[in-house]
Amino acid sequence: MLASDSEAELIAEWLAYIKDRDTRAAFCYLVGMSACLRRYNCRIKWKGEIRDFQFFDSSGEQPFSFVTNQKWLLFYFRTPALRVGRFSTEQFGSFNQNRAGEWTVKIKCIDDVDRLAKFLGWQES
Repeated sequence: MLASDSEAELIAEWLAYIKDRDTRAAFCYLVGMSACLRRYNCRIKWKGEIRDFQFFDSSGEQPFSFVTNQKWLLFYFRTPALRVGRFSTEQFGSFNQNRAGEWTVKIKCIDDVDRLAKFLGWQES
């Protein structure tokens, strides 16, 4: 669920920032899906120059986030998600690991969002 209605302006602003048509569609799909997830509170905010969409669980930890770029979304598996040990890079196939040890995956289209949502258990196969 989104944390507040006031974030709607940022969502529209960030959508306009995306240049790639397929990425705009993926952004809309992922934001809409996120708004329906009851197990997470989502916040959208600027983090310096970064457009950061954050997922918080009931304990207040942030297992996931994504940042908005002009041609892709970069989805992060943060430390709390990895600590659980439920995920494996072999399960998804296109992961990278950053210097902090977090996993990232580029999202460029609706099919990418579908694969990610299935991987996370947010939708059925």
